[in-house]
Amino acid sequence: MEKSLENWLNYIQTLRPTEEDFSLVRVRHIYKDLVNTSLAKKVVVVGGTNGKGTTVEFLNNLALTKGLKVGSYTSPHLFKFNERIRINGEPIGDDQIVNAFESIEEIRGEQKLTYFDFATLAALKIFSKSKLDLVILEIGIGGRFDPVNIVNPDISILTSVDLDHENWLGDTKEKIGKEKAAIFRKNKPAILGQLRLPSSVLTEAEAIGAEVIHIGKEFNATDHRNGIWSYNFNRSQKDSNEFKKNNLSIESAACALTAFILLGYDLNHSSIEAINSTQLKGRCDLVDGKFLLDVSHNQASAKQLSNYLESNYKNNRKISAIFGVMQDKNVKEIISEIKPRVSKWRITSPKIERAMNTKELSNILTKMAVREVYTSSSVKESIREALAESDDDELIVVFGSFYMVSEAFEEIHNLRI
Repeated sequence: MEKSLENWLNYIQTLRPTEEDFSLVRVRHIYKDLVNTSLAKKVVVVGGTNGKGTTVEFLNNLALTKGLKVGSYTSPHLFKFNERIRINGEPIGDDQIVNAFESIEEIRGEQKLTYFDFATLAALKIFSKSKLDLVILEIGIGGRFDPVNIVNPDISILTSVDLDHENWLGDTKEKIGKEKAAIFRKNKPAILGQLRLPSSVLTEAEAIGAEVIHIGKEFNATDHRNGIWSYNFNRSQKDSNEFKKNNLSIESAACALTAFILLGYDLNHSSIEAINSTQLKGRCDLVDGKFLLDVSHNQASAKQLSNYLESNYKNNRKISAIFGVMQDKNVKEIISEIKPRVSKWRITSPKIERAMNTKELSNILTKMAVREVYTSSSVKESIREALAESDDDELIVVFGSFYMVSEAFEEIHNLRI
């Protein structure tokens, strides 16, 4: 009996290498046997602590304005695994993913692979068979030992470096920066989307021999504070000040625009419209005028969320929070960024083993002198209780992880029925 995609996903969750096996050796030989043609005419790899998925979405939409056939790989997903692997913005069907998993299983022999190894290899196999003009690949964690790093990109983008996944990448930004900069390639552009980066990033880029293109130097994203931002790149003859600010990062948009130009394309009205119309679920995403859902799950992304609340909801409505987070996160730092904006907290735990339990989370909030804290047994319950107890003009912010936001979307949808 053939396995369904759901069966496969359950199965690959159980296959985990020992810690000493975490290197690209475990996937490189499988990749060589699995993919025997080029992935696409051009390949862009996007790494960083935050802003990766947004950058992929912007670049995908820019490429579509030129009629390119584009494959994009991102993680994690919000609703269905298929969202991770898309062609021209459309998720791949179950059958193609299952076929790819079967091929990987046949080739791997006794080699154990992670869930993310399986997902990445499946995406690469599917893309290699799809005659694509462009493939955009998002790094999952870090860079050096991420399976995406088996690919040699034409352009690498590093959106940002901040503290996250310290258990894997190191406990300082310098250590993390070195790991993430390993996605650069000799004599290839390395686009840097954060002005102040750890020195290790530039040191690694120089050692590799990458061509550094740095925001604030070679290109700029300027916020004009009137709902408009502008972009310029010293290699482009045309600057643009026609971009409209929305809920997505202008730095991510600028990275995508820079990659687009380096791929050989000029900006025009369609490019501007592609940037202006790009939306991404779960990024400062206002739903039903009542819930603001955001996948922020580390200090840097929590700070971005806090700034967004300050800019868009300052002094005009009460803000409460529904918060749940994974066990490995620096919860105190996340809370400290949002705390000044929130008057009431409701804490919960999404349905995943790695989630921090509500008792531990409650203790942290109490020690931080957060006074109005309530506990809900599930994301579903937290949404219903918060809605029932909220004032008419109250904004309910749901954040802490992709899992939180995914479950919240589902429950908000159920409430409409």
